[in-house]
Amino acid sequence: MQDEAILWERIRLRDELAFEAYYKEHHQAFYLMACRYLHDPASAREVVNDVFMNLWQKADSIRIETSLKAYIYRAVINRCINVLNKRKRDAAQMKAVREHQAVTEEHRLMEDNEMWLLICEAIDGLPEQCRNVFRMSRFQKMKQQEIADRLGISIKTVKYHITQALKQLYHVLVSHDMLGLLLLHGFIFHLAPRLSSFLIV
Repeated sequence: MQDEAILWERIRLRDELAFEAYYKEHHQAFYLMACRYLHDPASAREVVNDVFMNLWQKADSIRIETSLKAYIYRAVINRCINVLNKRKRDAAQMKAVREHQAVTEEHRLMEDNEMWLLICEAIDGLPEQCRNVFRMSRFQKMKQQEIADRLGISIKTVKYHITQALKQLYHVLVSHDMLGLLLLHGFIFHLAPRLSSFLIV
């Protein structure tokens, strides 16, 4: 105890050799204790090193009333508890983020399904030839010339029907405040190619 008090006084007076000797002699014991708390060698090593670094940097202002070893043990335990509390907070935050993402995804899917239903109903409500042309173009992926040949009409007529169908779909989406959602969710580009393919002439 007396030798430790003398050693601590030397450390407070910035004796690097005394500090290094104490670190080498006791570091392993503090490290093993931190490992029992954290179950993570890297975190345990970081905690112990931080405690020793703080001890060296603030030695002139630290008041030790028991023993140097007891002080360091308590400091290591406190830091381990802080690490564990941070892990709990991080885990809770991650859980909240995942739950939010799940709710957001569910809401987006509901919007997608509602939008898809509106488009299908709008297509069903088109005049027969306009509906047939549009379905051949969008569902069957036929080229305009192929549609014209199949139905015995001109390409100009095919283009007209497709344009009219797109106008009707646009009107339906706007009237149900869905056009903004369409753009917001990225349907035009990649999230719902089944919809984006309908809205490109």
